[in-house]
Formats: sequence, structure tokens, C-alpha cells
Amino acid sequence: MNKRVSLADVAESLGVSKTVVSLVINNKGDANGISQETQARVREKIKELNYRPNVLARGFRTGKTETIGLIVSDISNRFYSRIARHIEDLAWNSGYSVVICSTDELIIKENKQVSLLLDRKIDGLIISSSHTDATTYNEMFDEGIPHVMIDRTFPEMKSPSVSVDNYSGARLGVKHLIQHGYRDILLFATPPGHISSIQQRIKGFFDALAEENIILPPENFIQIELGKVDQTIKEVLQDRYQSGNFPQAIFALNNISASTCVKYLRKLSVNVPEQTALIGFDDAVYFSYMKPTITAIVQPTEMISETAFSMLLDQIEKKESKYPHHVKLAVDIAIRESTNKAFVY
Repeated sequence: MNKRVSLADVAESLGVSKTVVSLVINNKGDANGISQETQARVREKIKELNYRPNVLARGFRTGKTETIGLIVSDISNRFYSRIARHIEDLAWNSGYSVVICSTDELIIKENKQVSLLLDRKIDGLIISSSHTDATTYNEMFDEGIPHVMIDRTFPEMKSPSVSVDNYSGARLGVKHLIQHGYRDILLFATPPGHISSIQQRIKGFFDALAEENIILPPENFIQIELGKVDQTIKEVLQDRYQSGNFPQAIFALNNISASTCVKYLRKLSVNVPEQTALIGFDDAVYFSYMKPTITAIVQPTEMISETAFSMLLDQIEKKESKYPHHVKLAVDIAIRESTNKAFVY
């Protein structure tokens, strides 16, 4: 393997100091009186020798690595993958790279990832946390470490955050079902149950039912355990199908559970929406071209990404943010074929 070209190698080949090369690399040549001719020679030699700055070493010297971290529960979840794509584009356009980590909803893994990224002098973090409380990130806030929490929040949280109105989103979905005549609704609540987004969706769901004096039978509230989404949905739908006690409608509280419902409804040859309606919280691209198309609560992933990245960049650059400390964005509903047939009493 060829030896990595160092800053000293570039300087020695030109007969100039390492400081001169460093100033040119960091676009500080003019400010420090380095001639245009010397700057041009340095840039040509960098290309010739294929010199690549050691970003980690430079981070220790300058306190900046032009790198941020994005920590989410599962990057394969389409909600997070869309956010990651947007943040990566925004970061690149601002001169930053992004390191993406998945926690698998494991707090110990999340803690280790945060520590590793901070040890590597990362400039800031955007985090969708699996923690049960705000303690860890309140400490980070007190230490002045740039970070923004997304999607999931905590009571008494000091950290800046960007989330959506999960409560109103669930109410919107339930109201839509009721307006179309569906009252016997099966709810699939996704894990982990302690996170704020799921808790708020559950509360919105039950409050919307209560406003219409509808009582949900206990057996219609399915709280799925971590790692058992596919198994649980398969078993519940099969049991309901075999017993002849199939619900008028199903509300799945994220796109993964909604997609899983589609899979097993098809395997059971249950027609949607003729035999049961289906709505999911959080849209997926393919929901709009499946047959039938799937009604979903739509989260503004681009706005979440833009707001979170802007808030983080302001912290890194020590600028006053144009956003409030805690941002809550509105959601919408995409009404499609899976809920378009009102139940006939």
C-alpha cells in the first residue's frame, strides 16, 4: 500500500512551510498575505500528489471536522431513510458529511454510538432517541454539545427538537374512518411503547373515539412487542379471519406495521376496503401505487430534515436560530382507496 501523502510532504516538495500549505488548503491565503502564485503552486502540487487532508487530525487542531452524526432507530425504516437522504443532501451543500447510525431501539447501543461519534470530534448530532427520559441529552445540552432531537421528545427536555403533531395526526385518521362509517377499528400500536410519538398517537386515537362515544374493545388494542411486528400482525389477522370476527377497519401506527398488514391481508385474500379498511400513520412511496392504494397520515420529512439541520448548523456556527427551541410540525392525510368504501350497516 502506498504511503499516505502528508502535509509535510506537500510543503517539502514546494520548499515552503507546512503553515503556508495549511493556510492555502483552508482558503486563508489572501488573508495571510500569501501570493497568488504561491497559492496556485500549492493547489497544483496537492492535485499532483493526490494529497487528502486528515480530517480527524484537523478536527483535533481546529475543533471542527465538517462531519455530523445522524442516529436513528432503524435506517431501513422508510421514514428515517427519507430523512437521512434529505439531511445528507443539506449537509453536503453546506460542506458537511454525515455518519449514520442505527440503534435498533437499544439504549446501550445508542449511548455507545453517541460516545464514539463525540470521541471522533464530530461537530454535532441529530438524534431520534430510544431513551426513556431526557437525562442523557439534558447533560449534553448543559455541556454545550450541538445536537437536535427529532421525531421523539421527552418531558422537561432541554435539547432543541423537531417533531410532528402525532396526537392530531392520529385523531385525523380516526375521524376519517368514523366519517366513512367505520366504528369497529383494530389498532396496531408499534414498539417501543414508551417513545413519545407512539404514546401521542395512541392518545389521539382514543380521544377521537371518545368524542364519538365509541368504546374500543380491549382485544382491538394490540400493543406489539419489540422485534415481533411481523409475527404479531400475522397471528392476530389469522385469528380474526378464522374466527369470523374481522374488524371493519385497521389503523397501523407506522408504515412498517401498515405494510405488514397489507402482506397478510393479501395472504388471507381479504379484500381492502370491501372487507376491511386500512390506514397507516406515516406514508410510504409505494402506498400511492399499490392496488388498492393505501390511505396514510403524511409526515413532512423534508421539513423535519431542513429544520433540524438548520437548527444544528446554527449551534455549530454559534448563530441565533430563526426557529423556536421546540418545533412541532403539522401532518396531513393522504386519502386513498383503502378507506373509500363506507361500511353499510
